[in-house]
Amino acid sequence: MLTLKQHLSEAFNVPIKDSSDIDSFDTKQDKDSLKKLLTHLGSLGLDDIPMAGGKDKVKIRSAKDQGTQDKIKKWIKDNTPDLGGVSFGMGSIGKDGVKINENTQEMMVAALVLNKVKSENLDEASAVEMIEDAKGVFNKIEGASARPELVDQFTGNFNDLATAISSSNSILQVVPNPTKTYWTGKGWHSDIAKYNPPIGGVKDYNSSDIVVKSSDGTYHGFSLKKKAQTKDVDPTLINKPITGNVGILKDILGAKNVESIEKSKQLFFDYVIFKHYGPKGTNKLKGRDVRKMDDKEKGKMIRAISQKQMGIYLKDRKNTFFRRVFQVLSKHSDDFTVSFIELLFRTKLADLESSGEFKFYLLTGIGRFVKGEVNVEKAEMKNMPETVSTLQEIFDSKLEMKPTPGKLQAWEKKAGAAKVFFSIFSDGSKIIDLEIRYKGSYTANPQFQAVATPDFKKIFKK
Repeated sequence: MLTLKQHLSEAFNVPIKDSSDIDSFDTKQDKDSLKKLLTHLGSLGLDDIPMAGGKDKVKIRSAKDQGTQDKIKKWIKDNTPDLGGVSFGMGSIGKDGVKINENTQEMMVAALVLNKVKSENLDEASAVEMIEDAKGVFNKIEGASARPELVDQFTGNFNDLATAISSSNSILQVVPNPTKTYWTGKGWHSDIAKYNPPIGGVKDYNSSDIVVKSSDGTYHGFSLKKKAQTKDVDPTLINKPITGNVGILKDILGAKNVESIEKSKQLFFDYVIFKHYGPKGTNKLKGRDVRKMDDKEKGKMIRAISQKQMGIYLKDRKNTFFRRVFQVLSKHSDDFTVSFIELLFRTKLADLESSGEFKFYLLTGIGRFVKGEVNVEKAEMKNMPETVSTLQEIFDSKLEMKPTPGKLQAWEKKAGAAKVFFSIFSDGSKIIDLEIRYKGSYTANPQFQAVATPDFKKIFKK
């Protein structure tokens, strides 16, 4: 097993949030200079954890654009000139500074459950030991063999450990004697495949990230989310593309409406290419008709446009794509609202539960690593009967979906974000905020992101 000192000197896996983190950081770097840099980065508001430490090196996190990086480099030159080994990276804290995969926390939860971990707050040394124990059972998780590299992302990953402990505490309350765990990220094992039947044409309707088998033979599926503190905004309930092969609109609104959205999308991106590369842009089209170009070439040209510039185009009044999405959803809001809520909470799994063989839960683990301690809070968990009962109350209310008050749509003057905003109301109370936005590549399909509001949580608490 690696020692604490070895863990702290490995890769860029040491979170540096305040001066105490620098004091405990095993490095030959001048710590006073590091503290000065940390204070400066804090004034820039880059990230909750501004730096990640490695062996005698630090990585400045979330300084995404070159202008910001150049300013920081100049500040270092002027104020801490002897400070070396400073680099920049967008990734989360993890092995070799790479971005922590979202599946890593799911695997960690499965491993802790196998080890029957119930725990409160931990110091760093205890956390390292717990992570090593979790790595020891990684290969016992069914499905983990599809992503063997993720075990390396356990190392030094104290934030995910905090939320994983929180989740494990709750899971072991309903499954006190787990005999097997399954990770479903790359497919459903033959033992559990029958519990993920096609429902409504939605691929992987059963959204369980891990499945735990109890000693009595019952399978318990957990859809996992995470957040740092109870008071924080809840994580998104869904991240699904609106159109395409796995898009969710087709099953809700029908192929005809989706076809009209796809056509508007094509027209908009043709307009973007013409505006960016045409006579008034870079003049690289040389008179070519954009409409006659193949999709592969168009995709390459779109990807070459900077994120900042694409944001400007998406907020153009000629964004017929987002306008069409807005029009279609507005016109069919009643049909969409009920179907969308049912999809968010996977209510059709209630029929699956009637067999008594499978139970489904929505679970949000809560915790974070701060000031050298793994802080664990009580997870939020809802079972299917509770969910169905609460949603029935909502379905019996006056349900409405309309543009989010106080938000400007992407194409509207002075819009702050290149997004489409809707909210779902129950008897006048806003219960779900919905955004349609691009996440990552602009050649992919934009995604639905939905967040439950405090009023929604009040209904559940009742």
